[in-house]
Amino acid sequence: MKKTELMQQKTHARRMRNLKENLTGYLFILPNLVGFLVFTVFAVLFSFFMSFTDWSLIKKFQNIKFTGLENYIDLISDKWFHASVINNVWFLLVIPVMIFLAMVFAFMVNDKVFFKNTFRTILYLPNITSVVAISVIWFTLFNPRSGPINEMLRSLGMENPPQWLSSVVWAKPTIGLLMIWKTVGYYTILYLAALQGIPRQLYEAATVDGASTRQQFFKITMPLLSPTTFMLTILSVMNIFKDWSLIQIMTEGGPGTSTYTIGYYIYYAAFKKMRMGYAASMAWVLLVIIMIFTIIRFRTEKKRDF
Repeated sequence: MKKTELMQQKTHARRMRNLKENLTGYLFILPNLVGFLVFTVFAVLFSFFMSFTDWSLIKKFQNIKFTGLENYIDLISDKWFHASVINNVWFLLVIPVMIFLAMVFAFMVNDKVFFKNTFRTILYLPNITSVVAISVIWFTLFNPRSGPINEMLRSLGMENPPQWLSSVVWAKPTIGLLMIWKTVGYYTILYLAALQGIPRQLYEAATVDGASTRQQFFKITMPLLSPTTFMLTILSVMNIFKDWSLIQIMTEGGPGTSTYTIGYYIYYAAFKKMRMGYAASMAWVLLVIIMIFTIIRFRTEKKRDF
């Protein structure tokens, strides 16, 4: 009897100890959990509700007007939204350039460059520099009247250099170039980490077989970096679709609608036109677009075997 009571006491003590440990753990994660529930879960659910309403940010909550699918229907005929989607698709063209350059730089830094740590730092600096600072510098560089780029072109004999950010033709390429410059260093670091996991024996065997550096890059490096490429493709699409800060600082969507993106149009509708419901509906359409692309990318990746 005493033995049974002793075992029960030990079991009870162990349960109390486990309960105390669990409570301690929950208390540690409570601040983050509350923040996640309030600023993420509630915000997402509230934005979904708002997408079916007509409400201005400066009005009180009791003035929210439920409109059903009207916001989504309006998007179908909204030429500004159409231009934003087209521009976003155009900006997707920078992704292959961005990823290929990052892969080449990583390959070079891994084997062919002296002072590797210094070179890595230089490549990574644009990614950690303030977006505002970068945008202001590039805006100054590509100023059509007094910018250093056009001054250099004039000194080389070009009488009418491009208007860059003031031109419907050149505004998108200029911003696309900035996106590449800002991001390629970060992607290079990720590729560099992936390169460390490729067995050196593969390159040694390829060298013995007479494969050139170019052949090793395209036949060994690129296929074995496929998982990293897959991840960076998804990240790039999400960043390009949701990015608005570069557009806001450099062009404000202009000239005309030539640099409007969905991310910038959401910001414009919400905080300049005060149409929170309409902005929320665009945000959910953007979510669907990214989800569709991600699903397609996952399925195409599964079909490949390395």
